[in-house]
Amino acid sequence: MNVSIVIPTYYRIKDLSELFNSILKQTVKPLEVIVVDDTPTSAIEELCEAYRCAFKRCNIKLVYVKNYRGQSAAIARNVGASIARGEVILFLDSDVILHPTYIEKILEVFNIKKGALGAQGWILLKVRQKDLYLWNPLHKFFSLLYLSKNSCKLFEYPYVLTRIINCEYLSGANMAYRREVFDKLGLKFDENLKGYSYMEDLLFSHTLYKMFPKSLYITPYAKLIHKWSKEGRTEKLSGLLLETQHMLSCKKYVLMKLFGVRGLIYFSRQYFGLLFFGILRRVAQKLKVSIHKNA
Repeated sequence: MNVSIVIPTYYRIKDLSELFNSILKQTVKPLEVIVVDDTPTSAIEELCEAYRCAFKRCNIKLVYVKNYRGQSAAIARNVGASIARGEVILFLDSDVILHPTYIEKILEVFNIKKGALGAQGWILLKVRQKDLYLWNPLHKFFSLLYLSKNSCKLFEYPYVLTRIINCEYLSGANMAYRREVFDKLGLKFDENLKGYSYMEDLLFSHTLYKMFPKSLYITPYAKLIHKWSKEGRTEKLSGLLLETQHMLSCKKYVLMKLFGVRGLIYFSRQYFGLLFFGILRRVAQKLKVSIHKNA
């Protein structure tokens, strides 16, 4: 079973270089790496040219594609999927670093779980106990992303994972699908989500989950680091909320498309949750400043 890697990117030259290095070290090499570039400069194309020989020595085809269809991670993913030749299409964010056995362990899921249509690796998280006991219950209450053990349902992510388990969604940072998801089922990423197409991964993967509830998996054996790089992010956060107006619009669109009226309820709960945590942050900042002045 061979793999095509699709990497949408917007700037992130250093991050992409580190990702390239981790791909070159894989115990199982991909058939090809397709970089779909939304960057208005030639910097990413030049980086790909600099790495072309290194990929060729590993028998990996490095494909560079400029996305002229409009800046959007969703569009970029569709562009990459349309030219991918692999039996499995692996989408990676440009700011991740793969463990050397990542591809090997992702393919293991498709070999072991015959009904698997999609699989993701396990992002290594640093979790503080006080966050688990103090903030995690509130995140769950507001339907925000919360941490769990050996469970990956909607709005939750396993901070402890000891076996391959079913998921209700896949993370856009790393998600692999059998190509039949695109060829036979005809699914595509929603191109109505422009720019920083927030939550396009949830819309795509949970739609597939609703069609085939036992088809998505997460494995603890395919490990990776997600750096959450600030470079190349078009959305600048300010004010009380940790989501911009564009991100909120994307979220509302995705949740209502998936769940209808129930999606609007999810959106409202998350909005007030973000507002609640924003007020807490603002109060904490003022207290910190006040204590510093009085010290």
